[in-house]
Amino acid sequence: MLVKFFRHGTGSGAGPLNYLLGSDRQRADAKVLYGDPVMTEQLINATPFKQKYKSGVLSFTEAADSFNDEQKMDIMQRFEKTLFAGLEPDQYDILWIEHSDKAKVPKTDEYGAVIEGSDSVGRLELNFLIPCMELRSGKSLQPFFAGADLVRVNALKNIINHEYKLTNPDDPSRKRAVNPYVDNAPRPTPFDVKRKSRTEKDEVDEDAEIIKNPPSHALLKQAIDRQLLRTLEQDTMWHKYAVVNYLRKLGLTIERQTERSISVSHPNIKKNIRLKGFMYEQKYDGARMQPRAKEIYQESFDYDSSRERRYRNDLNTWQTGMEKKEAYHQTLYGNTPVPEPLDLVIKASLPDHQLETDKKELKIPTPQPSYYPSP
Repeated sequence: MLVKFFRHGTGSGAGPLNYLLGSDRQRADAKVLYGDPVMTEQLINATPFKQKYKSGVLSFTEAADSFNDEQKMDIMQRFEKTLFAGLEPDQYDILWIEHSDKAKVPKTDEYGAVIEGSDSVGRLELNFLIPCMELRSGKSLQPFFAGADLVRVNALKNIINHEYKLTNPDDPSRKRAVNPYVDNAPRPTPFDVKRKSRTEKDEVDEDAEIIKNPPSHALLKQAIDRQLLRTLEQDTMWHKYAVVNYLRKLGLTIERQTERSISVSHPNIKKNIRLKGFMYEQKYDGARMQPRAKEIYQESFDYDSSRERRYRNDLNTWQTGMEKKEAYHQTLYGNTPVPEPLDLVIKASLPDHQLETDKKELKIPTPQPSYYPSP
C-alpha cells in the first residue's frame, strides 16, 4: 500500500468529484464505499477557507478482488482514525470512493494460471475526499500536514502492509536503476513506436537529438534515463561525480542534488527535470553495482529479516504520534459544545399541545454514524 496526498484543494467540490465519479457520476469501476457525495460537495463549497478540501488515495499493487468489504473497511477506519485522532465522527466529513480500473489483468487461480472466460481485474485504489472544516465549530481543519503528520501516517502504512502482507514500496527489491515515473505514468509516443524497428545506434542517435532539442519535458526525461542506463551497462559510471559530469556533458544544468535524486534543467524546457533511481542517489557507487542484482537481493534479504523489529517500531511510532495528534485536536476543538438537536426533532414529531406534557417522557435516540473508527 502507498499513501498519496494531492496538492490541489482550493477549488469547488465539483472538481474532485468529477474525477472520482465522472462528470455524470457514472465513472466505470468507481464505487462509493462510505459517505455522501452530495453532502461532501456542499460542505466543500461552504468552506470559507483558502484550503477547501484535502484529497488523496491509498494505492495498492494488489487486485481489487484481493480484499473483501470487511478488510477495506478496516483499512479505511484505521487511516481515518490516524488523521482525526481525538475527534468524534460528527466533527468531520470524509468520502471514500473505490477505483479498480488501473492496470487491469486477467483473473488467475492460486497457481497463477489465467481463468478462462473471467473478466480482467484492476488494482485497488481507495480514494478519499475531506472538506477542510471542523463541523461543530466551523473552524479550519487541516487533515494532513507533512511536517507534523507524515511520520505517523507512514508508520500506519507500514503496519497495514505488514499485517495484510501487502507489497511494500520501500522494499529494496523494488528499486530501479532509474525511475521512469516522475509525476505521471509514461505514455506511448511516436518515438517509442519507431524505436522498436531501429538499431541500437539509431536509438542512441535519436536520444541524443531528443536531449539536444527536447520536444517535451517527459520525452527529455525518458531520453536521459536511457542514456544513463547505457552507461551503466558499459561499466563507465563508477561514482556519483561521474553521473553528474555526464549530465553536464549532455548540456544539462545541475539545479539540485538530494539524498535520492538529482534535478536538472534544460534551456529549452521551463520546468526542471527530477531524476530518480539508485544511479542518481547520493550514495551511488558504481564499483558496488556489479552485479547489482546480487546486491539488491542481499538488501532485500536484510530488509525482510528485520520485518518484525520494524513492525514493533512502527507500532510505537504510530502510538506516540496518535497521542500528540489527539492532544493537538483537543487544544483546537476540545471546548466546542456538542449540538443539541432534540427540540427540533420533538417539534417536528409532535403537535404543539403535546410538547410540554410529553417532552419529558419522550426519549430521542442520538443519531449514530454508519461506523466508528476502530480502536
